[in-house]
Amino acid sequence: MTVYRRIFFGLRGIRSVLKQYDESMLSQWQRDLLKERLTLLTWYDSHDHSLSATARYFTTSRSHVVKLVSLREKGGLHALIPKKPGPRKKRGTKLTPTEKLRIENLARAYPDWSHKKLTPYLGGLKAMTIYRYLVEKELRVRQRCPGYFKKPNTVSHWKIKRIRLPTDYEHTLPGDLVALDSMVEYVGPHRKKLYFICCIDLATRIGIAVASTHHTAREAAKVLQLMREVLQVPIEAVLTDNGSEFLGDFQEACIREHIINFFSRPRTPKDNAVNERFNQTVQRSFYWRCDLTQPVSEINTTLADWLIEYNCLRPHESLSMRPPVAHYFKTFYQVRLHSTIDTQVYPRLWNRTTRA
Repeated sequence: MTVYRRIFFGLRGIRSVLKQYDESMLSQWQRDLLKERLTLLTWYDSHDHSLSATARYFTTSRSHVVKLVSLREKGGLHALIPKKPGPRKKRGTKLTPTEKLRIENLARAYPDWSHKKLTPYLGGLKAMTIYRYLVEKELRVRQRCPGYFKKPNTVSHWKIKRIRLPTDYEHTLPGDLVALDSMVEYVGPHRKKLYFICCIDLATRIGIAVASTHHTAREAAKVLQLMREVLQVPIEAVLTDNGSEFLGDFQEACIREHIINFFSRPRTPKDNAVNERFNQTVQRSFYWRCDLTQPVSEINTTLADWLIEYNCLRPHESLSMRPPVAHYFKTFYQVRLHSTIDTQVYPRLWNRTTRA
């Protein structure tokens, strides 16, 4: 403050300003703002008291310069000290030490009770008074209740590791990778549930589907076994979502057959896109051909006829406009027929799904 001591010496308020500045009686933001104001007035006095030039040099308005000059003329340099905002005397709580102790003890005894629930047991105290004290002591429900942010964890009875499908996993032969998924439809006047468990081989696009009234892992295991009989080759891996119908008995079947079970990511149907598209084909091409309110056995009979059309007649764009069975025979089946490996081959590919 040597510069200001020399320039403003003799002005009213200089002693108070220098004393408060030098002895650090002001906060940092007050010291910085006071220094800016004194610098502006120093430049203003040394340039012929030009308001426009001072405003342009300090990138401010003329009214701001006029205000600082007026404050200095009326109150001296002491008037340039910025005042602290806020009330001079803040409103405090009138709780007695006994009442504070009762609030703390009751809040710790019932950590999940809010301030409104504590009010009836603290007679005479208002809810907001209790709340302000709890905030001051960091005793709100979210801060003292151990289970505020915790949700109950659903513990699965099957402690299995959810293996995700690698992006570079090859599936060029039948049975290398089979995808399964399920759908639910509400049929009839009473909106009864009808489930469809769909399965498709990603290499040949051979697909099967079974209608059922039960959404269980046992039904999914039956569909997996049926797919094994249709392909007539061992299944190496399956891809499913995280539904409960692909746990339990389905997991036992995979372990028994030495099948790797890949799981898609939660809420990510694009991980099982081929089967999702097969589900859409079933909905668009089969539903209108069959009355879904009739018994399940009749639905499966009609569904088996449609599956034969889907696999043996319907051209597939992903297979160069060939049906899946033609692609299966041309690419894979003849190799197995002429193979020297002693493997029993069944010429019939289809087993009626009515028994499933």
